[in-house]
Amino acid sequence: MPVSVVYDAIAPRYACHRGALDFAVDVLRRLHGQSPGGPVLEVGCGTGDYVTAIAKTGSCKGFGMDPSRQMLERAPIYERISYLQGRAASLPFADQSIDMIFSVNVVHHLEDIEHYFRESLRIVNPGGIVCTATDSDAIIKRRRPLSQYWPSTVPVELARYHDIDALRERMAAAGICRIGQCEGRSDFPIPDIGPYRDKAFSCLELIPEEAFARGLLAMESDLRTGPLEGTSELVFLWGERR
Repeated sequence: MPVSVVYDAIAPRYACHRGALDFAVDVLRRLHGQSPGGPVLEVGCGTGDYVTAIAKTGSCKGFGMDPSRQMLERAPIYERISYLQGRAASLPFADQSIDMIFSVNVVHHLEDIEHYFRESLRIVNPGGIVCTATDSDAIIKRRRPLSQYWPSTVPVELARYHDIDALRERMAAAGICRIGQCEGRSDFPIPDIGPYRDKAFSCLELIPEEAFARGLLAMESDLRTGPLEGTSELVFLWGERR
């Protein structure tokens, strides 16, 4: 069983099948409105869907950073957005130069979370926002269709995602203040097995091939009677720099 995901390898599939979730964009836009309203940085931006959505809502400058060159090459070109290859452990920005820094389903990839939050706080202006969107244990267990057809993804994901209360504690320990939390969700029809067959969701790379094939057969069978119901959920944690 693979122990990690090579995002350069899955970039074409990701770009084809994945995009920004509307409810997540709404939350991020609202949080940016609570900040001074200037430059935004998305850490682990992948193909840049979220930072593009935020930058297009106003006149702010957007930056997207990701370690995968193949992901960045598939990001949309937009006049107010700049992309750079890099990792969260070392943010190549000057002190107090960004008004909001955020990530979506990235924090579970980081080795030293508190260091990342300290780095985030370093580059954020007073009154700026640091936001992390991630999955809770409860969300992982009820994911549809992933936990339904591929239950072996659940223990894999529980092992690599972080406890929400622990994340809040690490944010506070790094000096982030006025920490808030909310959840968002959307339901959607699944008419096509394509994104799952193509393993556009990284957890499908982390289970045995026989378990993946078994789930694929079951999902294909159920799709013969019509579209399936899917859900997307996220927990948002955010705080400010004094």
